[in-house]
Amino acid sequence: MRCCIDGLNLHPTSVHDAAVALDTVTDRLLAAGDRRAAFTDVYGIVTRAVAAQVERRDGMFLEPAWISRLAGRFCERYLQTLGWYDRGAAQDCGAWHIAYASTASRFTPPVQNALLGFSAHINYDLIFGIHATIVEFGHGADRTMLARLKHDHDQINSLLRASVIEALARLTARHGCPLSAFFLDTAPEVAVWVSMEMLSRWRERVWDDVLALLAARSGSERAALSRGIERRSMRIAQMLALPSLHQAPHTALRLLSRAA
Repeated sequence: MRCCIDGLNLHPTSVHDAAVALDTVTDRLLAAGDRRAAFTDVYGIVTRAVAAQVERRDGMFLEPAWISRLAGRFCERYLQTLGWYDRGAAQDCGAWHIAYASTASRFTPPVQNALLGFSAHINYDLIFGIHATIVEFGHGADRTMLARLKHDHDQINSLLRASVIEALARLTARHGCPLSAFFLDTAPEVAVWVSMEMLSRWRERVWDDVLALLAARSGSERAALSRGIERRSMRIAQMLALPSLHQAPHTALRLLSRAA
């Protein structure tokens, strides 16, 4: 496999474009036995769930066009990191460096690779993706619209919650993850609770950071905020990358709770 993003639309503008790109990348990575497939596979589950809601007239989103554009931009950023990895170029944030480094080890379980991917993509990429999409739509100074966008941001948590069991099943069946199989067979409710405690807290901080970026009065202030976001995302990745995460399921649950 020369490059997993060859021939793809590298600038998806909608959730539907994103879903096609992610499915294609997942198929290519799986065919090559590439451990990066664990994150992309699970990411695709959530993206398809978002697409289904965007398509519905009575869907959960107040601003489906905005959510769709955000999903496209979010995926575009991920494809960018994949391209850097395949070219041997450095990542622009420590969280992605750690996430990709973990996929190089055969001792890292697929669920840990998936979590590290989600950590980098949420705790770093999502902040700047939301900020850029708000600015693109001209909503930065509209408090009423920002409240609607926050509602839609929070609605994603429901889709994440509904995706946890499917994600564990996918990691078990397609990626041979023993840790996912353990959680699925013995503690599915605990796995959902821990996952959502972590993800929902991350995503709440994301929105706070977006508001801080929107309120920044200068480029230097935004740069300082960006550096702080990068440092925090890297600290979370370092916690999730601890070797003990794959040594015992109960230890993994404790570490995940701390990473939240």
